[in-house]
Amino acid sequence: MAPKAILVHNASAGTREPSKEELIALIEGAGFRVKYRNSKRPDLEAKLENQGDLVIAAGGDGTIAKVAKILLSRPEQEAPLAILPIGTANNIAQSLGITGTPAAIVARWSHEPARKLSHGIAHAHWGEQRFIEGVGLGSLAQATTPKSKDSKGPKHRINQGRIAFRKAIKHANPERLYVTVDGTRIEDEVVLIEILNIRQVGPRLRLAPNADPGDDLLDVAYVAAAHRDALLEWLDALIHDDLDETVVGPPPVATIPGRKITIAWNGMDLRIDDKFPMMPGQTSTPSDAKKGDEKKTGKPPTEAEEKENRNKADMVTIEIAERQLAILAPQGAAKTENSS
Repeated sequence: MAPKAILVHNASAGTREPSKEELIALIEGAGFRVKYRNSKRPDLEAKLENQGDLVIAAGGDGTIAKVAKILLSRPEQEAPLAILPIGTANNIAQSLGITGTPAAIVARWSHEPARKLSHGIAHAHWGEQRFIEGVGLGSLAQATTPKSKDSKGPKHRINQGRIAFRKAIKHANPERLYVTVDGTRIEDEVVLIEILNIRQVGPRLRLAPNADPGDDLLDVAYVAAAHRDALLEWLDALIHDDLDETVVGPPPVATIPGRKITIAWNGMDLRIDDKFPMMPGQTSTPSDAKKGDEKKTGKPPTEAEEKENRNKADMVTIEIAERQLAILAPQGAAKTENSS
């Protein structure tokens, strides 16, 4: 009997191609019996209880992370995960070296061994949440996610996301960062901080170019306020060089690898993968509350007030999890494909 594959598909991802029928035919052509699951159905987790020989996530980063976290939550998980990146940014797939058309990727499944994908856990008084991509903090956390769904295609949407991100960087108020990475303390004024499990985030911003998604390490990537102009110049080059990061070069971002990161969290915006969880007892987003405080006083907090806020801050711990997920990750061409 042919092996069984469970296909989890987001039919609205990217350009909405290939279709459900085309994907099923493609996978059946590779010798699998296919069971189809809509990624947006509320009972998806229950529907993945009866696993096949292979689980396939076809969609963007949200779909891939969603399926991966469901599989990682199960101790009995044995089936590997295959990724068909058909979203806009496809950050997870590109960080794993998976590029090309779905047909080309499926054709290479049997030619290369599975590799491992690490994941992280963020936890504080509100509980814990797993992540595949990373955690962003501060006023720029929301700016890293491309939101445009215009009809001009992924390439245009990515560039628009980068333009929006540049604008946010230019006008961002620096956040005071208090973080410890495997016991090493960092304190600085920053305009950007991301704790990444993969190389890139949002509109294909490769903020941690040396990150390895399977090395059981997280990369703390941050930009000090003093280096804001250098980051703006890098973004200008990225936007104007038609998305070719091989021409633009690495970003002016400090990166520190580690397994356990603790951050003094004063209520600043917190993004876990591409979600902004509403914490228990929270009635508004942290950024809304912060803006409200500034409206009351007419100015940002003083140094003494910042110190008091730090003393009251909750500690958020972000660390690499023990479990890894087996991934079918056939390596594509070295050059990133803009059309994926």
